[in-house]
Amino acid sequence: MKKSFFFFVCLVVYQTALSCDVCGCGAFNSTHGLGTLAQGNRTSIGLNYQYRLYKSQHPEVFGNGIEHSTDYFQRLDVTGQLRISRRWQLQLSLPIGFNKHVADDTTSQKNGLGDPTLMVNFFLFDKQDSLQTRRFRWIVGAGVKSPVGKFTQPNDVDLYLYPGTGTFDAVFQNSFFFQKKKWSVVQTAQYVLRGENKYQYIPGSLFSASLFGQYKFRTWGIYAGTQYSWSGVDYLNRKAISSSPTQGQVLTGIVGTSVQFNSWVIQGNYHIPIAQNLGDGNSHQKTAFSLSLNYFFN
Repeated sequence: MKKSFFFFVCLVVYQTALSCDVCGCGAFNSTHGLGTLAQGNRTSIGLNYQYRLYKSQHPEVFGNGIEHSTDYFQRLDVTGQLRISRRWQLQLSLPIGFNKHVADDTTSQKNGLGDPTLMVNFFLFDKQDSLQTRRFRWIVGAGVKSPVGKFTQPNDVDLYLYPGTGTFDAVFQNSFFFQKKKWSVVQTAQYVLRGENKYQYIPGSLFSASLFGQYKFRTWGIYAGTQYSWSGVDYLNRKAISSSPTQGQVLTGIVGTSVQFNSWVIQGNYHIPIAQNLGDGNSHQKTAFSLSLNYFFN
């Protein structure tokens, strides 16, 4: 049977909820991809690249001036989905981070393996009409992020450049997919409940939600939508840290395209900030985009 539901591949997975652990919104990358929604419960492997740039300004610790800084975040995720049965699926993400902070007179950089996430997804509904012109999917998932990546103590000035947090985190997600002929609509949401690391430090919990619409042509599609991301307050020794650099929220518009050739799917999107309040208003997302390549097994 010809596969007609391929265009939303990885629209959200490791792409739209771009994580920022340094400048405010730490919304974790959604681990439930729209490739799952579009392609169904199929085994796949993939690579995803993200780029994010933030500009910040802060009062100098000593002196009366303003310190300006730029943060660059690049991340490559090795991803995989494994079909277990008609309704059950395993999903894995293994990230590698390349993070750099450039201030007026200093440059700091941290690279390395991040914290992998393992999810279990369950297809509550997967229905289509006899003509295969309408389809509805509802998928829920839960998993854990493991502390594999390198991390540091809370008072380290480069804390948010490290690729790991040192915490076990619980991840919960919910996704809806509706397709009618050449039009598709997708809504996803994810919540990450942070744990505590060996320094008694708890990064802020994370939430993200996205809504997209797409129109498909013969072998490619274009899509647009919005995403809201929120990151909560950090805690040290069970006490809230005021003015946490990871606290904040951002609303972005997203435009993108996806192309399929045989079992391969290439997808890319670009983020357009609409409203944001990151790092107590001191940080601003300037540029964010992502590219992905995925292969789906028959």
